[in-house]
Amino acid sequence: MSTLISIAMEAEAAPTIKSLALKVLPSVFPSALPYICYTNESKSLYLVTSGKDAATTVDNVGTMHAALAVNTALMALPDVKTIVNAGTCGGFIKRGCKIGSVIVPTVGAFHDRRIVIPGTPFEQYGVGKTDLSSCAIANEVREKLDYLGGCCSSGDSLDHTAEDDALLESNEAVAKCMEFAAIAQVAKMWEKDLVGVKVVTDLVDGDQPSHEEFMANLGSAAEALQASIPKVLEITTKV
Repeated sequence: MSTLISIAMEAEAAPTIKSLALKVLPSVFPSALPYICYTNESKSLYLVTSGKDAATTVDNVGTMHAALAVNTALMALPDVKTIVNAGTCGGFIKRGCKIGSVIVPTVGAFHDRRIVIPGTPFEQYGVGKTDLSSCAIANEVREKLDYLGGCCSSGDSLDHTAEDDALLESNEAVAKCMEFAAIAQVAKMWEKDLVGVKVVTDLVDGDQPSHEEFMANLGSAAEALQASIPKVLEITTKV
């Protein structure tokens, strides 16, 4: 059985790809898709990134690409047992986060899918909570490495509106990101274990603009991921 690491941005993934000596495996994704898969020599570990947008050349961040990349990879790699979604996130000071904190979520949810139709369960569907509290391997990682837990709430915007803030509070979000909740739903459909590893680059309830903090701390967060991922893999693969 193998492990699949999902990291959206190339800058987030580069230190890990280098440290684990991963090589491109071109056969996983159809040529129409921009995603990239890397693997080790024994093909016991795979890492996928979301590639670049052809029109703007920026990273394909967001829930759609995260879900599509992971789902397509799982179709091509049936021996995957565990998904590790590693990346950056915004964190909440009021729930114990600081720059560099690492979070292994116990819940995935959305904060920007507002589908309020009275008398229907669409609002609940929109929030789309995925309970991961019974995932034994994620619990073991969190406890052994002394990482934070809680809800990682996902949306497709770096900023957050008042409506987003209300749902982030309702979700009791510890972290805010652009991928995790979508990958959590894919993992649930495929009945795969999911371990999120989210490093805080910016403080959602702090006094600095999110985009400035994010860019200032992206490099150090990528290095933190490089340091964290081998520790996580040691537990998830029982090496």
